[in-house]
This record gives sequence, structure tokens and C-alpha cells, in this order.
Amino acid sequence: MLDTMRKPFLIAALIIILLVVLVELGSIAMLGRAASAASSLEAPTPGKAIPALALLDGLILFATLIIAIALLVPERVQSKVQGIVTGIVSILLLLGCITTIVADFALLILMVTLLMAIPFGTIAYFIMWANFDTGGARIALSLLMALKIAFAGLLVAAQQRFLGNKGFVLIILTSLAANLIIVTLHGLVPGFLVSITDSIAAIVVSILAAVWAVVYLIGGFVSVVKVVA
Repeated sequence: MLDTMRKPFLIAALIIILLVVLVELGSIAMLGRAASAASSLEAPTPGKAIPALALLDGLILFATLIIAIALLVPERVQSKVQGIVTGIVSILLLLGCITTIVADFALLILMVTLLMAIPFGTIAYFIMWANFDTGGARIALSLLMALKIAFAGLLVAAQQRFLGNKGFVLIILTSLAANLIIVTLHGLVPGFLVSITDSIAAIVVSILAAVWAVVYLIGGFVSVVKVVA
């Protein structure tokens, strides 16, 4: 497959998925600025779901990078190193997913508890988390969806046999589905409750990323065993 790879399209796809991860990480600052009240009170800021996508799309970036490196590194060298590197990256991402899930669940419990604690808790919730930047989030999610579709198209243009790689196709579809989950949960409730559904979305996305991190970890372990054997 590598012999017939159209390298310019693969490089373009790699750049696109890197931009996706950068936009997802950059949304922390964008949405955090909108929550000035929460920031000023040193409370956790809303806008957790889009950054959580970076955990999932980071795996896609890693897989694409491995394919690109395979064009430059001899196969015998790559086969010895790839499994170990995949295992390390998967463990780090899995730890990141677990940390994110715990932190977002704690934030979710805090927000719901305050909202239900009428009247003072509810007032505190409205001061800190009722003004979620839905417009900024919508723009970021639309951009991310467009970039991910472009990424998938460039991969197919680089080599149609990518469509036969079920694992790669499934994780890309999972990423697209994660985008839709966030959009749906943001639009499901009135604006003052979006911070809550955003945290729920962040937990769901982090769980999806954790599942894929485990899949990659198993794959890396199998690769190491094959090399050793």
C-alpha cells in the first residue's frame, strides 16, 4: 500500500488532523475567556467537551503520523519500534482520559448540586456557569467537522485502500460521531444549562477515547509480542 501512496495527499491529511487537534486544544482558551465570572472566582470554567475531542483525535493524529513515518523508515526498524511507541502513547492517553473523566464528573456533580440548591446555590451557578459561549462552540464544532471530513477525503485520495482498514475507518467515524454528540447536547437544553450538558458530552467523548486507547494499547502489545517472538 505504501508503494502506491500519493504522498502529497497524505502530508496534507497529516497537516489537517494536526490543525484539528490544535483547534480543539485552543478552544480551552477561547471558551475560558467567555466564562470570565468562573475564571475570576477561580471556579472550573465550562467548555470541556471540545478539548476532550483532542484525546480521541490525538490517536488519529498518531496513527496518521505512523503511516507517514513508514514512508521514510525501513520496515524492519519500524516494526521493532512501532509497538513500543504505540503502547506508551496509548497508556499516556488512557491516563489522560481517566483524569479528564474524573475531573469532568466532579464538575458536573458540582454544577448540578449548586443548580438544585435554591436559592443561593442556584444564584452561584448562574453567576459562574449560565453564560456558556454557545456561539463560539458552534463555530469551533462546525470548523472541526469540516476539517475532519477534509481529512477523510485526503486519506482516500492518498490511497483508496485506507477504506479497507476497518480500525482506522471506525475511529474516524467515532470522531465524527463525537462531534455530533456535542452539537446535539449543546442544542438540547436552554442556554443556561449548556455548561451541564457540555460536561456530560466531555465525559462521553473521554470514554470513547479511553476505549480506543485500550484498543491501541492491545494492538501495540500484540506488535511487541510478534517482534519478540
